[in-house]
This record gives sequence, C-alpha cells and structure tokens, in this order.
Amino acid sequence: MLDFMIKYQRFLMLFLQGACSFIAFLILITSNLCPKRKYAIFWLDVSAVLYLGAPIVHLTYDGFPGEAMRYFLITAKTIDYLAPLFMLHSFNQYLKDLLSHKKETSKRNALLLSSVEIVLLVGVILFVVACFTGWYFFYDELNRYHRAKGRIVATIIPAFCMILQIGIIFINYPNISKNVRVPLVLFLVIPIISSVLSFLTHSLYLTNISTVFMAIVLYIFVVLDSNEAIESAHRREVEILENYKKELEITVAERTKELRIANEKADHLLLNILPEPIARELTEHPDKTISQTYPNATILFTDIVGFTKMSSEMSAEETVFMLNELVSLFDKRAEDDGIEKIKTIGDAYMAATGLSTENNAKGALRMIHFAEGLLKDVQQFNQKSPVQIKIRIGINSGNLVAGVIGKTKFIYDVWGDTVNVASRMESTGEAMQIRVSENTWLQTKDVVQYENPVMVEIKGKGKMNCYFVKKNQI
Repeated sequence: MLDFMIKYQRFLMLFLQGACSFIAFLILITSNLCPKRKYAIFWLDVSAVLYLGAPIVHLTYDGFPGEAMRYFLITAKTIDYLAPLFMLHSFNQYLKDLLSHKKETSKRNALLLSSVEIVLLVGVILFVVACFTGWYFFYDELNRYHRAKGRIVATIIPAFCMILQIGIIFINYPNISKNVRVPLVLFLVIPIISSVLSFLTHSLYLTNISTVFMAIVLYIFVVLDSNEAIESAHRREVEILENYKKELEITVAERTKELRIANEKADHLLLNILPEPIARELTEHPDKTISQTYPNATILFTDIVGFTKMSSEMSAEETVFMLNELVSLFDKRAEDDGIEKIKTIGDAYMAATGLSTENNAKGALRMIHFAEGLLKDVQQFNQKSPVQIKIRIGINSGNLVAGVIGKTKFIYDVWGDTVNVASRMESTGEAMQIRVSENTWLQTKDVVQYENPVMVEIKGKGKMNCYFVKKNQI
C-alpha cells in the first residue's frame, strides 16, 4: 500500500495543486467573503500550491547534474520549508479577523496570535541561518537531497505554532461558527499527525499532501459558512424591514389613539369625582341639571375621635400627611368593595351604596362590611404610625336625592333626611364602634349580629333606636 501511494503521489499532488490554483482564482472573484478573511484564505491557498510544487520538482529533478539544476533544486526546497510558515501566517490572519469581534477576549487573543507570529518569524530567521550552514538540509555532489540534524527544528516550529492555534480555537470555541469549528481544528491536527508519520518514510510527502487537502476542505467550509452568514444577514434585513413596517403601523395606531387616550384620561378623572352613570350623563349632556332620587341608599359617616385636639399638637405637614395616609387606605378599600366615596370634610369621610333605582338591602349589607374593613384599616394604620387614632362610624339607610352642583369645580353630593340621620349616628357613636339606624338594622339583622338597641335622642328626629355591630364579628 505504501509503495502504491509513493508511486502515484505525484499525480495526487498535481491534482491537489490544480484544485488549489482553481480555488485561489475563485477566492479572488468571490464577493461573499469579507476582505481580510478573503485575502488570508487566498494567500493560504497560494502557499499551498507552492507547498505542493516544491516536492513535485524534487521528485522530478532530484539527482539531475549541473550547477544550474543545483540552484533550481535548492530554490524548490527553500519553498518547501518556507511555504508551511506562510500558510500558518495566512491562517493566523484569518483567525485574527474571525475573533476580532469578541471584545471581551480581544486582548488575550491578540497576545496568543502575536505569539504565533513571533514563532513564525523565528522559524524564518532560523531557516535563513540554515541556508548558510546546511543545518536543515544539503545537496551532495550528485545533487541529491539529504536531511541534516537541524531538520527536526523545521518540523517543531510549525508544529508548535499549530498547537498554539489549536489552543486559540478551543479557547474561543463557543464564539466560532459551528460550520468552521471542526475544519479549523482538523486543518491543524491532520498535518501534525502527518508530520509524525512522515518520519517513518522519506519518500512519501504525507505532510504536504494532507496540509493542502485540509486547506481545500477548509475553503469549502469557510465559503459555506460565509454563504450562511449572508443568508442570515438577508433574513435579518427582511426582519428589520418587517419590524420597521410594524413600527410604522404601531406609530400610526398610536397617533390615532392619542385622542381616545386623552378622552379616557378625562373620563378616568371624571370617574374619580362622579359615579359612572352620572359621569356618562354629564359628558353626554353637559348643560343638563344632573339630579336623581334613590329609594334605598345607605350612607356612612366616619371621623376621627378628638381630631381637633390632636391636630393642634401637630404641625400642618404632619396633620396633612396623617390624613392622607388614612384616607388613602379608606379609598383603596372603597374601590375594592365597590363603595361610592362621596367626599371628605376635614377628618370626616362620607361614602354611599345603593345609588340605583333598585330597592333592595344589598347596599346596606355591603356598607356594614365596608365599615368593618375601615376599623381594620385604622388598626393597620396604628401599627405603623406614632400617632394612635380612633374613629366613630355611623350608618343609615333610606331614600335621598343626589346630583351635581356647579359648572366649575363641580361636586357630586347627596341630600335628605337619610344623610342627616347617618351623620347623627356617627356623632353619637363610640370610638371604634359601628352604629347603625333602625332602617339599616332592619335590612341586615338576618345576616349581621348586633348589640341590644339603645334609645338615642337625635336632633330633629327625637328618640330613635340605634344599634352597635357586635365587636366579635368585626
């Protein structure tokens, strides 16, 4: 088998040399590769052509007599020694451009790649010295080539550079395209193995053949990777155009929504002031007088016990801060429980349910639950506040009139005997207790537990039965 390979290796080298020459031409006319990588691969293949041409000359003319032939053979052998160094230099330039976009490893890569260049330069210098000393090779008087003792150095230097480059590839392995990872490694590993095997025979140029073959393989995969990168770039361009189209559509949609958003903000602001049905009617009929009678609404009043004395001992900022924190808790609970906040007057908080034309007891029960939640909010407030407060709560149910007063800085308000009695329930109540009127008690007694009724003198109404919600259920 070895004899067969030796016999026909010249034909194989001629074929590979022709293939490399054609590839070098293709590289020059291709536009798929970026310039630095393009010329790196081009010079690598040119060096490969020369690397195969030298042993072809040696096989053909080794031992031919004549002084001119002697210099011709020395020139060919010089190319044989220098070509792999130039191939590795070109490959190093390819790696430098391939890895240049990774900023986080650029310093380390630059140091390693520069180390390779320094070793290659040392190899060239040693070869020049060897040319004058016969350290690598010499030709006898019959023009036959002989290896010298220093020939091993000419093998070690390229091998050392390859090992360095293999290390660089593995260090940056995750950052290298999957298409070229393996070919890059094989381009270096196969010649190293071939160099070791070449010591078994002087007649078979296994290193030259394998190196050029791997250069051809590397070119194929580099072009495939470049084509894939171009296709990926084209797909990215299409995606960018599509995204730009979508962004334009979104921008147009946003512009068309601006007026609607502004209206929604205005509506939201209006809903913070008015109940939704009233806000809708006021928006549709701004000049209309807004008023409505509700047959069975429930009103809640609450205020802070001893607020006047408490506020006199506090700064204005502290007073406002305390009231804001407490009212914010009440507002959040009102929103969660579906309770309509009417207004705040100083430390008093007024809310309502049942503001509809339906006559049922659901509003009264919801208001009781809301009042229980307010007591919990006060307890929560006291846990965090240096000022400890207590509140009274009064609730009454019945018919009332509601409407909007004014055209500027308007307010939604409720009037009637139901409102007045609710206020009296609060003012005659006790700290951290929920006092309800008989009307509210009648609508909730089957669900809510109450203390025994208490007869209370109500201004303008005379004596009325009032009820405290039992504490054990709060």
